[in-house]
Amino acid sequence: MTDTEEWYLDNERVRSFVDTVDEAAATHEEIPDLLDALHDPFRELLTDDDWLPEPYDGLVPEGYDDRGEMGGDIAQWLLYRREEKLSLFTLALPPGVETPVHDHLAWGLVGIYSGAQEEEFYRRTGDTDADIGHAELDHLGTETMEVGDFYELVPPNNDIHQVRTSSDVPSVSVHLLGADVGCIQRHQFDPDEEFVELFQSHYTNVRCERSLSPPAEHGHPHGSGHDHGH
Repeated sequence: MTDTEEWYLDNERVRSFVDTVDEAAATHEEIPDLLDALHDPFRELLTDDDWLPEPYDGLVPEGYDDRGEMGGDIAQWLLYRREEKLSLFTLALPPGVETPVHDHLAWGLVGIYSGAQEEEFYRRTGDTDADIGHAELDHLGTETMEVGDFYELVPPNNDIHQVRTSSDVPSVSVHLLGADVGCIQRHQFDPDEEFVELFQSHYTNVRCERSLSPPAEHGHPHGSGHDHGH
């Protein structure tokens, strides 16, 4: 690859999965087809319990310099990223803790590695797409996710959600996304107040050096920036 790659968890299993993503991307130009091709490899990653060591498989250790901005003792561990085009990370939440309602602005796959989560899905409505100010959301539904369960992100589908750990142990989810999501300016919503603002989540183990713009049309990882997304 000519793009800059950064490996924060560098082992054979992670490298094999990233190679699988590249192989699928080389043969599937459309994002829905790419995601469909990755279903089985991603499910296998979620149910393989020997590739994700500490601290990437849990909460922020005591005394650790947490560089993330998700709040609520939430850990977001960056495992791999490729120059604004691809990221692989884990998200760990203590029991009963929930994330803010937020979007991703990128295609991807999100699934459960350990514990269980309750997902609240939303869609933005109304006649404005302001980054800050008034924003109306429709609540689309609630799903309970357990180990091996996953879903697709193809904005706007499934792009806005809130996650809460429903198990009595911390939940850990794995995220494969078509952007360096921790470093782009995304949206955080307050459904009750009908309010939206920009936020940058960073990562527990990596502080972003700058704010990135969302990928153009949620583009293909091997694309040149033109629209492959739906």
